[in-house]
Amino acid sequence: MFGCTSKTVYFQTLPQYFYYSYFALCIFFRKNYMCEQHLVRTQDDYLLCVHRIPAVVQSADKFKDKDVFRSFCDENSKGIEIIDHINEFKQQKTNSNFSGKPVVLLYHGFLMSSEVWVCNVDEYRNLPLLLAQQGYDVWLGNARGNKYSQNHLKLNPRHQQFWEFSINEFAMIDLPDVVDYILKITGAPNLTYIGFSQGTAQAFAGLSVNPKLNQKINLFIALAPATAPKGLRHPLIDTFVKATPSVIYLLFGRKTPLKLALFWQRIISPPMFVKLIDGSVGFLFGWTGKNMTADQKLVSYQHLYSLTSVKSLVHWFQIIRVGRFQMYDEMPSRLPYHTVNAVMDHVPPKFPTNQITTPIAIFYGRSDSLVDFNVLAADLPSPLVYVKSIKSWEHLDFLWAEDIETIVYPDILRLIDYFNPFPQNTERKKLDTVVPLPIKAMK
Repeated sequence: MFGCTSKTVYFQTLPQYFYYSYFALCIFFRKNYMCEQHLVRTQDDYLLCVHRIPAVVQSADKFKDKDVFRSFCDENSKGIEIIDHINEFKQQKTNSNFSGKPVVLLYHGFLMSSEVWVCNVDEYRNLPLLLAQQGYDVWLGNARGNKYSQNHLKLNPRHQQFWEFSINEFAMIDLPDVVDYILKITGAPNLTYIGFSQGTAQAFAGLSVNPKLNQKINLFIALAPATAPKGLRHPLIDTFVKATPSVIYLLFGRKTPLKLALFWQRIISPPMFVKLIDGSVGFLFGWTGKNMTADQKLVSYQHLYSLTSVKSLVHWFQIIRVGRFQMYDEMPSRLPYHTVNAVMDHVPPKFPTNQITTPIAIFYGRSDSLVDFNVLAADLPSPLVYVKSIKSWEHLDFLWAEDIETIVYPDILRLIDYFNPFPQNTERKKLDTVVPLPIKAMK
């Protein structure tokens, strides 16, 4: 059914860069952007790959289309609710000692890489490229263990010790080390951080335990934030997720999970892989994927999966199991399932997210089963700079949904512009079409 003929037709009718790496995608747009690759050495000797878009060679025609970035005014027609407190925060002033571009760092989600930010079919719908067009110095991080960050000065991925990391290391080592490296290279006093899913969790965790990091991040934008997911849709799978870590390690080992997924991704046709992913996320999370086009899924799903450690998966399962955003429990209960017991020999520390001083903006979908905004907001400092919720949106929609360039990007640009003044002697490509329209606050 899916022989050579079907594949031939597919390749002829869709963009042929659907399976390329990050750099191949940038090469596809090479007439417009400069690209760099950097390696960040962490305190524990991991080498993390960070991609950079430092400049735009020339403006893409689509960015000049007056209809592309028109802010969506009729918010209620799409079930959009907004809480806007931006005017309660002091607008940043230009730093006379810094003459470079404002810096933005983007971090991907669980089982992902930096590729997820640049694989929208339309060039103007890729957030890093839009930010570069606006004059920002754009950096894209990669978590240790994924396809771009599998290097260590003493270990290699064949060693079990290489995979001994969890959200703790993402938050307490990788994030501050990457931020310090970027600020050193650029000379910028601070930067704006944009995270998706686990990329938000590592920022919530890192900022909560590192006061100095709060001074280096002027704004934290959380897309589909994940700190304490409620669990999975199917009761049998949810029971498995909440099992003791020893059960998880028994099934997946101590290195990296679900490596078989990469095998299937390589051997089956992209249309079949789309059906497999849609069926899986529907079964596990109840997502429909209806807000993404079929063509977009064919492209983006090929960049969806990248390796991580079993320990980081267990960390997420521990958080789901106890219902609190906590550090990795090195001494979990020997009981197969979580029980509420007043007698406990230890309590893993909870990340003190209410101590974060960096301004926070949140974008989430009310159809996203992994986000419970009320629980999240209760543990964050008040007020939040900005909150936007979209009734029909699910988790992955904040990367690849249709109309993301009109529903989400104008708000992001407005927020970043407020907290990142451009130096007077720095030329900025101010595109009139991407300046967000005033948005009425809703409570």
